[in-house]
Amino acid sequence: MKVLGKKPVMAAAALGAATGLLTAVAPNAQAAGSYNIRIDVRETAFVSDYCLLTDTSGNGGAQCSGDRGAYSSFRLGVAHNTGDRVWIDVNIVGGQDRKGIDLRGMHYLRVSGNLAAVQVCGWSSLASYDSGQAGASLHGSGFCAGG
Repeated sequence: MKVLGKKPVMAAAALGAATGLLTAVAPNAQAAGSYNIRIDVRETAFVSDYCLLTDTSGNGGAQCSGDRGAYSSFRLGVAHNTGDRVWIDVNIVGGQDRKGIDLRGMHYLRVSGNLAAVQVCGWSSLASYDSGQAGASLHGSGFCAGG
């Protein structure tokens, strides 16, 4: 046994961790599952970082996209338990952020607009959008037409 300061460290544990034999426990290991979304950013005149959060994930477990501009598509997933509130934060570079946009069970989002008027539309799935079904306006105003 090797001693560092007053705390003993097991050489075997250090060797196991170094070779990947020990598995780290995920910070949200108590989550029953994950909440997954797809975001398509369309006619936007801004760059944003999109963050997906749940009651289980909190800010520390948020999954963020990194800066994304117009005409980008990406997926985000975050730890989730049944009954959690699910929301996104749209962190606009050089503009006013839009925080706490409740997804209301939606898994496919389309974002459009400019710095003054951001619209987030949601559908239960990409298939419901593709079928032409109207979406729900989750933030901003205007009609959310399906594909």
